[in-house]
Amino acid sequence: MPAANYYLTNLEHLLEWVEAHHSHLIDASTRTFAERFRRLPVAAKRLYVRLLMRRGPLFRIDRLRYPEVGPSWPAVLTLCLGGLGSLSGAAGWRERIVLLRNDELGERLAGRRSRSWIRHARRPELLQAVLDEGPDLDPPIPEALRLLGLEELEVLRLLYFGNGRQDLVEFILADLGVLRFEQVALKPSLPWCSPAEVRRDLACLRGADWLSSHGDRRDVPADEAALLALEVLLAQPAVASTTEARRNRALSRLAQAWRRLGHFERALSVLEHASGPPAREARCRLLARLGRADAAAIAQQQLTQQPGSDAEADFGARFDPLTARCRVRIRSGGLPRRRMTLVRANPEQRIEQVVMGILAHGGGRALHVENGLIGLLVGLALWDIVFDPLPGAFVQPFQSGPVDLFDPAFRRRRAAAIDRRLEEVASGSITTEDLIDFWEHRHGTVNALVPWFRFTTADVRSMLVVLPPAMRAWLCDTALQDPALLRRGFPDLLVLGDAPRCFTFMEVKGPGDVLRTEQRRWMEALVSAHIPAHVLEVRWA
Repeated sequence: MPAANYYLTNLEHLLEWVEAHHSHLIDASTRTFAERFRRLPVAAKRLYVRLLMRRGPLFRIDRLRYPEVGPSWPAVLTLCLGGLGSLSGAAGWRERIVLLRNDELGERLAGRRSRSWIRHARRPELLQAVLDEGPDLDPPIPEALRLLGLEELEVLRLLYFGNGRQDLVEFILADLGVLRFEQVALKPSLPWCSPAEVRRDLACLRGADWLSSHGDRRDVPADEAALLALEVLLAQPAVASTTEARRNRALSRLAQAWRRLGHFERALSVLEHASGPPAREARCRLLARLGRADAAAIAQQQLTQQPGSDAEADFGARFDPLTARCRVRIRSGGLPRRRMTLVRANPEQRIEQVVMGILAHGGGRALHVENGLIGLLVGLALWDIVFDPLPGAFVQPFQSGPVDLFDPAFRRRRAAAIDRRLEEVASGSITTEDLIDFWEHRHGTVNALVPWFRFTTADVRSMLVVLPPAMRAWLCDTALQDPALLRRGFPDLLVLGDAPRCFTFMEVKGPGDVLRTEQRRWMEALVSAHIPAHVLEVRWA
Protein backbone atom coordinates (compact mmCIF):
# COMPACT_ATOMS: atom_id res chain seq x y z
CA MET A 1 0.00 0.00 0.00
CA PRO A 2 1.58 3.33 -1.03
CA ALA A 3 2.32 5.53 1.98
CA ALA A 4 0.62 8.52 0.34
CA ASN A 5 -2.66 6.59 0.13
CA TYR A 6 -2.40 5.05 3.60
CA TYR A 7 -5.67 6.49 4.91
CA LEU A 8 -7.38 6.80 1.55
CA THR A 9 -7.18 3.11 0.73
CA ASN A 10 -8.97 2.24 3.97
CA LEU A 11 -11.92 4.53 3.24
CA GLU A 12 -12.16 3.27 -0.33
CA HIS A 13 -12.28 -0.30 1.00
CA LEU A 14 -15.08 0.68 3.40
CA LEU A 15 -17.11 2.21 0.54
CA GLU A 16 -16.63 -0.84 -1.68
CA TRP A 17 -17.51 -3.26 1.12
CA VAL A 18 -20.74 -1.51 2.06
CA GLU A 19 -21.83 -1.18 -1.58
CA ALA A 20 -21.07 -4.86 -2.19
CA HIS A 21 -22.82 -6.25 0.88
CA HIS A 22 -25.42 -3.70 2.00
CA SER A 23 -26.41 -1.72 -1.09
CA HIS A 24 -30.12 -2.06 -0.19
CA LEU A 25 -29.45 -0.06 3.00
CA ILE A 26 -27.78 2.91 1.28
CA ASP A 27 -30.09 5.88 0.77
CA ALA A 28 -29.89 8.50 -1.99
CA SER A 29 -27.98 11.00 0.14
CA THR A 30 -25.29 8.46 1.01
CA ARG A 31 -25.01 7.34 -2.62
CA THR A 32 -24.54 10.95 -3.67
CA PHE A 33 -21.72 11.32 -1.13
CA ALA A 34 -19.98 8.19 -2.46
CA GLU A 35 -20.28 9.41 -6.06
CA ARG A 36 -18.92 12.86 -5.19
CA PHE A 37 -16.00 11.36 -3.29
CA ARG A 38 -15.05 9.06 -6.16
CA ARG A 39 -15.08 11.97 -8.66
CA LEU A 40 -12.52 13.95 -6.64
CA PRO A 41 -8.89 14.14 -7.77
CA VAL A 42 -6.51 12.07 -5.66
CA ALA A 43 -5.06 15.09 -3.79
CA ALA A 44 -8.52 16.25 -2.67
CA LYS A 45 -9.42 12.69 -1.59
CA ARG A 46 -6.23 12.48 0.46
CA LEU A 47 -6.96 15.79 2.17
CA TYR A 48 -10.56 14.82 2.95
CA VAL A 49 -9.56 11.53 4.56
CA ARG A 50 -6.69 13.13 6.45
CA LEU A 51 -9.08 15.66 7.98
CA LEU A 52 -11.51 12.89 8.92
CA MET A 53 -8.85 11.64 11.34
CA ARG A 54 -8.68 15.05 13.03
CA ARG A 55 -11.06 16.85 15.31
CA GLY A 56 -13.35 19.06 13.23
CA PRO A 57 -15.50 19.78 11.38
CA LEU A 58 -13.78 23.19 10.85
CA PHE A 59 -10.08 23.43 9.89
CA ARG A 60 -7.73 26.38 9.36
CA ILE A 61 -6.57 26.28 5.77
CA ASP A 62 -3.25 28.01 6.48
CA ARG A 63 -2.28 25.10 8.76
CA LEU A 64 -3.09 22.26 6.37
CA ARG A 65 0.28 20.81 5.43
CA TYR A 66 0.43 17.25 4.14
CA PRO A 67 3.26 16.20 1.78
CA GLU A 68 1.05 13.68 -0.03
CA VAL A 69 -1.58 16.38 -0.70
CA GLY A 70 0.71 19.12 -1.95
CA PRO A 71 -0.48 22.77 -1.94
CA SER A 72 -3.55 22.94 0.31
CA TRP A 73 -5.59 25.65 -1.44
CA PRO A 74 -6.13 23.76 -4.74
CA ALA A 75 -7.26 20.68 -2.83
CA VAL A 76 -9.53 22.79 -0.61
CA LEU A 77 -11.18 24.51 -3.57
CA THR A 78 -11.64 21.14 -5.30
CA LEU A 79 -13.42 19.81 -2.22
CA CYS A 80 -15.71 22.84 -2.20
CA LEU A 81 -16.50 22.55 -5.91
CA GLY A 82 -17.08 18.81 -5.47
CA GLY A 83 -19.69 19.34 -2.75
CA LEU A 84 -17.68 17.85 0.13
CA GLY A 85 -16.41 21.08 1.66
CA SER A 86 -17.34 24.71 2.15
CA LEU A 87 -15.47 27.84 3.17
CA SER A 88 -16.47 29.37 6.46
CA GLY A 89 -16.62 32.88 4.96
CA ALA A 90 -17.42 36.16 6.66
CA ALA A 91 -20.54 34.78 8.34
CA GLY A 92 -18.46 32.16 10.16
CA TRP A 93 -15.97 34.53 11.78
CA ARG A 94 -17.01 33.54 15.30
CA GLU A 95 -16.23 29.88 14.61
CA ARG A 96 -12.90 30.76 13.02
CA ILE A 97 -11.81 32.78 16.05
CA VAL A 98 -12.05 29.62 18.18
CA LEU A 99 -9.37 28.06 15.95
CA LEU A 100 -6.80 30.76 16.82
CA ARG A 101 -3.92 30.06 19.20
CA ASN A 102 -3.60 32.03 22.42
CA ASP A 103 -0.70 34.13 21.09
CA GLU A 104 -2.79 35.01 18.00
CA LEU A 105 -5.69 36.05 20.21
CA GLY A 106 -3.36 38.25 22.23
CA GLU A 107 -1.96 39.80 19.03
CA ARG A 108 -5.45 40.93 18.02
CA LEU A 109 -6.03 42.49 21.43
CA ALA A 110 -2.78 44.53 21.41
CA GLY A 111 -3.64 48.16 22.02
CA ARG A 112 -7.11 47.26 23.30
CA ARG A 113 -6.06 45.45 26.47
CA SER A 114 -2.98 45.93 28.66
CA ARG A 115 -0.02 43.64 28.11
CA SER A 116 -0.35 42.41 31.69
CA TRP A 117 -4.01 41.49 31.17
CA ILE A 118 -3.22 39.64 27.92
CA ARG A 119 -0.32 37.79 29.51
CA HIS A 120 -2.34 36.55 32.51
CA ALA A 121 -5.74 36.02 30.88
CA ARG A 122 -7.01 32.50 30.40
CA ARG A 123 -8.13 31.22 27.02
CA PRO A 124 -11.91 31.67 27.64
CA GLU A 125 -11.26 35.29 28.62
CA LEU A 126 -9.11 35.89 25.53
CA LEU A 127 -11.74 34.36 23.26
CA GLN A 128 -14.52 36.44 24.76
CA ALA A 129 -12.50 39.64 24.49
CA VAL A 130 -11.77 39.03 20.78
CA LEU A 131 -15.43 38.15 20.14
CA ASP A 132 -16.49 41.37 21.86
CA GLU A 133 -14.25 43.38 19.54
CA GLY A 134 -15.95 42.00 16.43
CA PRO A 135 -14.64 40.58 13.12
CA ASP A 136 -12.63 43.59 11.91
CA LEU A 137 -9.54 43.16 14.06
CA ASP A 138 -6.10 42.97 12.43
CA PRO A 139 -4.58 40.76 11.22
CA PRO A 140 -7.50 39.14 9.37
CA ILE A 141 -8.86 35.90 10.74
CA PRO A 142 -7.56 32.95 8.66
CA GLU A 143 -10.10 31.27 6.40
CA ALA A 144 -11.37 27.82 7.41
CA LEU A 145 -12.68 24.75 5.62
CA ARG A 146 -15.78 22.89 6.78
CA LEU A 147 -16.05 19.23 5.82
CA LEU A 148 -19.40 18.12 4.42
CA GLY A 149 -20.86 14.64 4.14
CA LEU A 150 -19.99 13.64 7.71
CA GLU A 151 -23.47 12.31 8.48
CA GLU A 152 -23.37 10.15 5.36
CA LEU A 153 -19.98 8.85 6.48
CA GLU A 154 -21.52 7.90 9.82
CA VAL A 155 -24.14 5.89 7.93
CA LEU A 156 -21.41 4.09 5.98
CA ARG A 157 -19.41 3.48 9.14
CA LEU A 158 -22.45 1.99 10.89
CA LEU A 159 -23.16 -0.25 7.89
CA TYR A 160 -19.56 -1.46 7.79
CA PHE A 161 -18.89 -2.04 11.48
CA GLY A 162 -22.46 -2.84 12.52
CA ASN A 163 -22.03 -0.75 15.69
CA GLY A 164 -21.54 2.84 16.79
CA ARG A 165 -18.21 2.31 18.59
CA GLN A 166 -15.65 1.56 15.88
CA ASP A 167 -14.21 3.83 13.20
CA LEU A 168 -11.36 4.05 10.68
CA VAL A 169 -8.79 3.89 13.49
CA GLU A 170 -9.38 0.11 13.53
CA PHE A 171 -7.88 -0.12 10.02
CA ILE A 172 -4.79 1.81 11.06
CA LEU A 173 -4.15 -0.23 14.21
CA ALA A 174 -4.56 -3.47 12.27
CA ASP A 175 -2.28 -2.27 9.45
CA LEU A 176 0.40 -1.29 11.96
CA GLY A 177 0.15 -4.66 13.70
CA VAL A 178 -1.00 -3.08 16.97
CA LEU A 179 -4.19 -5.15 16.85
CA ARG A 180 -4.54 -8.68 15.50
CA PHE A 181 -8.07 -9.91 14.83
CA GLU A 182 -9.30 -13.48 14.63
CA GLN A 183 -9.93 -14.59 11.05
CA VAL A 184 -13.61 -15.48 10.83
CA ALA A 185 -15.74 -16.44 7.84
CA LEU A 186 -17.95 -13.38 7.55
CA LYS A 187 -21.69 -13.55 7.00
CA PRO A 188 -22.43 -9.83 6.91
CA SER A 189 -26.17 -9.73 7.53
CA LEU A 190 -27.32 -6.67 9.46
CA PRO A 191 -30.51 -6.19 11.52
CA TRP A 192 -31.83 -3.28 9.45
CA CYS A 193 -34.26 -3.75 6.56
CA SER A 194 -34.31 -0.24 5.09
CA PRO A 195 -32.20 2.94 4.94
CA ALA A 196 -34.77 4.65 7.17
CA GLU A 197 -34.13 2.10 9.94
CA VAL A 198 -30.39 2.67 9.65
CA ARG A 199 -30.86 6.43 9.96
CA ARG A 200 -33.17 5.99 12.93
CA ASP A 201 -30.70 3.82 14.82
CA LEU A 202 -27.87 6.20 13.94
CA ALA A 203 -29.81 9.13 15.37
CA CYS A 204 -30.45 7.07 18.50
CA LEU A 205 -26.73 6.33 18.88
CA ARG A 206 -25.84 9.99 18.45
CA GLY A 207 -28.34 10.97 21.11
CA ALA A 208 -26.96 8.32 23.47
CA ASP A 209 -23.41 9.60 22.84
CA TRP A 210 -24.46 13.16 23.64
CA LEU A 211 -26.07 12.06 26.90
CA SER A 212 -23.00 10.02 27.86
CA SER A 213 -20.77 13.08 27.54
CA HIS A 214 -23.18 15.81 28.68
CA GLY A 215 -26.12 14.26 30.52
CA ASP A 216 -24.29 13.59 33.79
CA ARG A 217 -22.47 16.93 34.00
CA ARG A 218 -23.76 18.86 36.97
CA ASP A 219 -21.43 21.80 36.39
CA VAL A 220 -23.23 22.79 33.16
CA PRO A 221 -26.83 24.10 33.24
CA ALA A 222 -29.17 21.68 31.50
CA ASP A 223 -30.44 22.73 28.08
CA GLU A 224 -34.15 21.93 28.35
CA ALA A 225 -34.70 22.38 24.62
CA ALA A 226 -31.94 19.84 23.92
CA LEU A 227 -33.45 17.43 26.45
CA LEU A 228 -36.87 17.73 24.82
CA ALA A 229 -35.35 17.06 21.40
CA LEU A 230 -33.58 13.98 22.76
CA GLU A 231 -36.82 12.75 24.30
CA VAL A 232 -38.46 12.77 20.85
CA LEU A 233 -35.38 11.13 19.33
CA LEU A 234 -35.27 8.29 21.87
CA ALA A 235 -39.01 7.66 22.04
CA GLN A 236 -39.06 5.09 19.25
CA PRO A 237 -37.49 1.64 19.79
CA ALA A 238 -34.27 0.90 17.92
CA VAL A 239 -33.95 -1.96 15.46
CA ALA A 240 -30.56 -3.43 16.40
CA SER A 241 -30.50 -5.07 19.83
CA THR A 242 -27.18 -3.39 20.72
CA THR A 243 -28.64 0.00 19.82
CA GLU A 244 -31.78 -0.75 21.82
CA ALA A 245 -29.64 -1.55 24.87
CA ARG A 246 -27.90 1.82 24.48
CA ARG A 247 -31.27 3.53 24.03
CA ASN A 248 -32.46 2.13 27.37
CA ARG A 249 -29.32 3.38 29.11
CA ALA A 250 -29.78 6.76 27.44
CA LEU A 251 -33.43 6.93 28.58
CA SER A 252 -32.29 6.32 32.15
CA ARG A 253 -29.74 9.17 31.86
CA LEU A 254 -32.31 11.46 30.28
CA ALA A 255 -34.77 10.78 33.11
CA GLN A 256 -32.05 11.59 35.65
CA ALA A 257 -31.41 14.90 33.91
CA TRP A 258 -35.11 15.81 34.16
CA ARG A 259 -35.20 14.73 37.80
CA ARG A 260 -32.28 17.03 38.63
CA LEU A 261 -34.34 19.86 37.17
CA GLY A 262 -37.31 18.86 39.35
CA HIS A 263 -39.45 17.68 36.39
CA PHE A 264 -40.51 14.30 37.79
CA GLU A 265 -43.50 13.86 35.49
CA ARG A 266 -41.30 14.52 32.48
CA ALA A 267 -38.84 11.92 33.81
CA LEU A 268 -41.67 9.38 34.10
CA SER A 269 -42.77 10.20 30.57
CA VAL A 270 -39.26 9.46 29.31
CA LEU A 271 -39.13 6.11 31.12
CA GLU A 272 -42.47 5.05 29.60
CA HIS A 273 -40.54 4.40 26.38
CA ALA A 274 -38.19 1.88 28.02
CA SER A 275 -38.01 -1.74 26.91
CA GLY A 276 -35.28 -3.09 29.18
CA PRO A 277 -32.64 -2.39 31.83
CA PRO A 278 -31.76 -0.10 33.44
CA ALA A 279 -34.60 2.24 32.45
CA ARG A 280 -37.45 -0.08 33.48
CA GLU A 281 -35.97 -0.44 36.96
CA ALA A 282 -35.64 3.35 37.16
CA ARG A 283 -39.32 3.70 36.29
CA CYS A 284 -40.36 1.32 39.09
CA ARG A 285 -38.25 3.21 41.60
CA LEU A 286 -39.47 6.64 40.53
CA LEU A 287 -43.15 5.62 40.67
CA ALA A 288 -42.65 4.22 44.16
CA ARG A 289 -40.78 7.31 45.38
CA LEU A 290 -43.58 9.51 44.10
CA GLY A 291 -46.01 7.52 46.24
CA ARG A 292 -47.67 5.67 43.34
CA ALA A 293 -47.27 2.20 44.80
CA ASP A 294 -50.04 0.64 42.66
CA ALA A 295 -48.52 1.90 39.42
CA ALA A 296 -45.08 0.80 40.60
CA ALA A 297 -46.45 -2.67 41.33
CA ILE A 298 -47.91 -2.92 37.81
CA ALA A 299 -44.62 -1.81 36.28
CA GLN A 300 -42.80 -4.33 38.46
CA GLN A 301 -45.12 -7.11 37.31
CA GLN A 302 -44.53 -6.24 33.66
CA LEU A 303 -40.79 -6.29 34.24
CA THR A 304 -40.95 -9.64 36.07
CA GLN A 305 -43.01 -11.33 33.36
CA GLN A 306 -40.48 -10.54 30.63
CA PRO A 307 -37.12 -9.64 32.24
CA GLY A 308 -34.41 -8.30 29.98
CA SER A 309 -31.64 -9.90 32.05
CA ASP A 310 -31.09 -11.97 35.18
CA ALA A 311 -30.31 -8.75 37.04
CA GLU A 312 -33.66 -7.29 36.01
CA ALA A 313 -35.42 -10.51 37.02
CA ASP A 314 -33.66 -10.32 40.40
CA PHE A 315 -34.77 -6.70 40.80
CA GLY A 316 -38.37 -7.60 39.94
CA ALA A 317 -38.39 -10.39 42.52
CA ARG A 318 -37.01 -8.26 45.34
CA PHE A 319 -38.36 -4.74 44.73
CA ASP A 320 -40.93 -3.48 47.23
CA PRO A 321 -43.20 -0.78 45.71
CA LEU A 322 -44.27 0.40 49.19
CA THR A 323 -40.76 1.24 50.39
CA ALA A 324 -39.10 1.83 46.99
CA ARG A 325 -36.33 -0.52 48.11
CA CYS A 326 -35.16 -4.01 47.22
CA ARG A 327 -35.57 -6.68 49.87
CA VAL A 328 -32.23 -8.23 50.76
CA ARG A 329 -32.16 -11.93 49.91
CA ILE A 330 -29.20 -12.66 52.14
CA ARG A 331 -28.72 -10.47 55.14
CA SER A 332 -25.44 -8.69 55.54
CA GLY A 333 -24.39 -11.32 58.04
CA GLY A 334 -24.99 -13.99 55.38
CA LEU A 335 -21.88 -12.89 53.50
CA PRO A 336 -18.59 -13.67 55.25
CA ARG A 337 -16.95 -10.42 56.27
CA ARG A 338 -13.63 -9.52 57.81
CA ARG A 339 -12.34 -6.18 58.98
CA MET A 340 -8.87 -4.66 58.81
CA THR A 341 -7.56 -1.35 60.10
CA LEU A 342 -4.61 0.07 58.17
CA VAL A 343 -2.43 3.15 58.14
CA ARG A 344 -2.77 4.89 54.78
CA ALA A 345 0.72 5.91 53.71
CA ASN A 346 -0.09 6.87 50.11
CA PRO A 347 -3.57 8.36 49.47
CA GLU A 348 -3.07 7.88 45.71
CA GLN A 349 -2.62 4.11 46.00
CA ARG A 350 -5.67 1.99 45.25
CA ILE A 351 -7.05 0.16 48.24
CA GLU A 352 -6.62 -3.23 46.54
CA GLN A 353 -2.91 -2.52 46.10
CA VAL A 354 -2.61 -1.59 49.77
CA VAL A 355 -4.16 -4.89 50.84
CA MET A 356 -1.99 -6.85 48.39
CA GLY A 357 1.09 -5.17 49.88
CA ILE A 358 0.04 -6.12 53.42
CA LEU A 359 -0.51 -9.73 52.34
CA ALA A 360 2.88 -9.84 50.59
CA HIS A 361 4.57 -8.40 53.67
CA GLY A 362 3.14 -11.30 55.67
CA GLY A 363 4.44 -13.87 53.20
CA GLY A 364 1.16 -14.34 51.33
CA ARG A 365 0.34 -13.73 47.70
CA ALA A 366 -2.69 -12.24 45.98
CA LEU A 367 -3.56 -11.51 42.36
CA HIS A 368 -5.72 -8.54 41.40
CA VAL A 369 -8.11 -10.51 39.17
CA GLU A 370 -11.40 -8.61 39.40
CA ASN A 371 -13.37 -9.20 36.16
CA GLY A 372 -10.29 -10.30 34.25
CA LEU A 373 -10.36 -13.84 35.65
CA ILE A 374 -13.87 -14.68 34.54
CA GLY A 375 -13.28 -13.24 31.08
CA LEU A 376 -10.05 -15.23 30.85
CA LEU A 377 -11.75 -18.52 31.73
CA VAL A 378 -14.69 -18.06 29.37
CA GLY A 379 -12.58 -16.63 26.56
CA LEU A 380 -9.99 -19.40 26.56
CA ALA A 381 -12.31 -22.33 27.20
CA LEU A 382 -14.94 -21.24 24.67
CA TRP A 383 -12.74 -19.50 22.08
CA ASP A 384 -13.99 -21.41 19.04
CA ILE A 385 -17.60 -21.09 20.20
CA VAL A 386 -17.23 -17.33 20.70
CA PHE A 387 -15.81 -17.00 17.17
CA ASP A 388 -18.23 -19.44 15.54
CA PRO A 389 -19.47 -17.56 12.42
CA LEU A 390 -23.20 -17.93 13.00
CA PRO A 391 -25.42 -15.90 10.65
CA GLY A 392 -25.22 -12.22 11.58
CA ALA A 393 -22.62 -12.78 14.33
CA PHE A 394 -19.66 -11.40 12.36
CA VAL A 395 -20.31 -8.63 9.88
CA GLN A 396 -16.84 -7.08 9.42
CA PRO A 397 -13.18 -8.02 9.89
CA PHE A 398 -12.50 -5.95 13.02
CA GLN A 399 -14.69 -7.65 15.64
CA SER A 400 -13.50 -8.60 19.11
CA GLY A 401 -16.36 -11.06 19.38
CA PRO A 402 -19.80 -11.76 17.92
CA VAL A 403 -22.37 -9.00 17.75
CA ASP A 404 -24.44 -10.69 20.48
CA LEU A 405 -21.55 -11.51 22.85
CA PHE A 406 -22.96 -9.49 25.76
CA ASP A 407 -26.58 -10.12 24.88
CA PRO A 408 -28.76 -12.74 26.68
CA ALA A 409 -29.24 -14.37 23.27
CA PHE A 410 -25.55 -15.32 23.12
CA ARG A 411 -25.97 -18.43 25.26
CA ARG A 412 -29.37 -19.37 23.86
CA ARG A 413 -28.06 -19.45 20.29
CA ARG A 414 -25.11 -21.66 21.27
CA ALA A 415 -26.64 -23.64 24.15
CA ALA A 416 -25.76 -27.14 22.95
CA ALA A 417 -22.14 -26.29 22.09
CA ILE A 418 -21.63 -24.38 25.36
CA ASP A 419 -23.10 -27.19 27.47
CA ARG A 420 -20.83 -29.76 25.82
CA ARG A 421 -17.78 -27.58 26.31
CA LEU A 422 -18.53 -26.92 29.97
CA GLU A 423 -18.84 -30.68 30.52
CA GLU A 424 -15.38 -31.09 28.99
CA VAL A 425 -14.00 -28.36 31.26
CA ALA A 426 -15.62 -29.88 34.36
CA SER A 427 -14.37 -33.39 33.60
CA GLY A 428 -10.80 -32.18 33.14
CA SER A 429 -10.71 -33.19 29.46
CA ILE A 430 -9.54 -29.63 28.82
CA THR A 431 -6.52 -29.48 31.08
CA THR A 432 -4.62 -26.61 32.65
CA GLU A 433 -1.82 -27.14 30.14
CA ASP A 434 -4.32 -27.02 27.26
CA LEU A 435 -5.56 -23.60 28.42
CA ILE A 436 -2.04 -22.25 28.98
CA ASP A 437 -0.94 -23.47 25.54
CA PHE A 438 -3.95 -21.74 24.06
CA TRP A 439 -3.11 -18.56 26.01
CA GLU A 440 0.41 -18.55 24.55
CA HIS A 441 -0.64 -19.52 21.02
CA ARG A 442 -3.39 -16.91 20.68
CA HIS A 443 -1.73 -14.23 22.80
CA GLY A 444 -2.61 -10.71 21.63
CA THR A 445 -5.43 -11.72 19.30
CA VAL A 446 -8.30 -9.35 20.02
CA ASN A 447 -10.98 -10.95 22.18
CA ALA A 448 -13.43 -8.82 24.15
CA LEU A 449 -13.25 -11.28 27.04
CA VAL A 450 -9.52 -11.97 27.43
CA PRO A 451 -7.29 -9.28 29.05
CA TRP A 452 -4.02 -10.33 27.39
CA PHE A 453 -1.81 -7.62 28.83
CA ARG A 454 -3.17 -7.65 32.36
CA PHE A 455 -1.76 -11.04 33.37
CA THR A 456 1.53 -12.82 32.74
CA THR A 457 1.71 -16.48 31.80
CA ALA A 458 2.86 -17.18 35.37
CA ASP A 459 -0.26 -15.38 36.70
CA VAL A 460 -2.49 -17.45 34.42
CA ARG A 461 -0.86 -20.67 35.60
CA SER A 462 -1.24 -19.64 39.26
CA MET A 463 -4.95 -18.95 38.77
CA LEU A 464 -5.69 -22.13 36.85
CA VAL A 465 -3.73 -24.42 39.18
CA VAL A 466 -5.76 -23.48 42.26
CA LEU A 467 -9.17 -23.71 40.55
CA PRO A 468 -10.40 -27.31 40.17
CA PRO A 469 -11.90 -28.17 36.74
CA ALA A 470 -15.44 -28.40 38.10
CA MET A 471 -15.08 -24.95 39.64
CA ARG A 472 -13.82 -23.47 36.36
CA ALA A 473 -16.87 -24.86 34.59
CA TRP A 474 -19.18 -23.52 37.31
CA LEU A 475 -17.67 -20.04 37.11
CA CYS A 476 -18.09 -19.99 33.31
CA ASP A 477 -21.64 -21.29 33.56
CA THR A 478 -22.62 -18.67 36.16
CA ALA A 479 -21.19 -15.79 34.13
CA LEU A 480 -22.83 -16.93 30.89
CA GLN A 481 -26.27 -16.95 32.50
CA ASP A 482 -26.20 -13.15 32.56
CA PRO A 483 -23.88 -11.15 30.26
CA ALA A 484 -23.50 -8.42 32.91
CA LEU A 485 -21.57 -10.89 35.07
CA LEU A 486 -18.93 -11.28 32.36
CA ARG A 487 -17.81 -7.69 32.81
CA ARG A 488 -18.83 -6.51 36.27
CA GLY A 489 -18.88 -7.54 39.90
CA PHE A 490 -16.31 -10.34 40.22
CA PRO A 491 -14.25 -10.11 43.46
CA ASP A 492 -11.12 -7.97 43.43
CA LEU A 493 -8.49 -10.40 44.67
CA LEU A 494 -7.60 -14.07 44.42
CA VAL A 495 -5.62 -14.80 47.58
CA LEU A 496 -3.40 -17.87 47.16
CA GLY A 497 -2.73 -20.17 50.10
CA ASP A 498 0.25 -22.33 50.94
CA ALA A 499 -1.32 -25.68 50.09
CA PRO A 500 -2.41 -26.78 46.57
CA ARG A 501 -5.88 -25.53 45.65
CA CYS A 502 -5.98 -23.43 48.82
CA PHE A 503 -7.37 -20.00 47.98
CA THR A 504 -10.07 -17.44 48.67
CA PHE A 505 -11.76 -14.73 46.67
CA MET A 506 -11.76 -11.33 48.36
CA GLU A 507 -13.85 -8.25 47.62
CA VAL A 508 -12.13 -5.20 49.17
CA LYS A 509 -14.25 -2.31 50.41
CA GLY A 510 -12.97 0.94 51.83
CA PRO A 511 -14.74 3.30 54.26
CA GLY A 512 -18.24 4.19 53.04
CA ASP A 513 -18.07 1.80 50.09
CA VAL A 514 -20.83 -0.81 49.73
CA LEU A 515 -21.39 -3.81 47.49
CA ARG A 516 -22.91 -2.98 44.13
CA THR A 517 -25.61 -5.20 42.65
CA GLU A 518 -23.32 -7.35 40.48
CA GLN A 519 -20.73 -7.59 43.26
CA ARG A 520 -23.36 -8.87 45.68
CA ARG A 521 -24.67 -11.32 43.11
CA TRP A 522 -21.21 -12.78 42.55
CA MET A 523 -20.46 -13.01 46.27
CA GLU A 524 -23.81 -14.66 47.01
CA ALA A 525 -23.28 -17.14 44.17
CA LEU A 526 -19.78 -18.03 45.38
CA VAL A 527 -20.88 -18.49 48.98
CA SER A 528 -23.90 -20.59 47.92
CA ALA A 529 -21.57 -22.83 45.89
CA HIS A 530 -19.29 -23.25 48.97
CA ILE A 531 -16.41 -21.50 47.23
CA PRO A 532 -14.13 -19.62 49.67
CA ALA A 533 -15.02 -15.93 49.41
CA HIS A 534 -15.44 -12.99 51.76
CA VAL A 535 -15.73 -9.22 51.90
CA LEU A 536 -12.79 -7.37 53.47
CA GLU A 537 -13.86 -4.07 55.05
CA VAL A 538 -10.87 -1.75 55.39
CA ARG A 539 -10.81 1.13 57.83
CA TRP A 540 -8.06 3.74 58.01
CA ALA A 541 -6.32 4.25 61.33
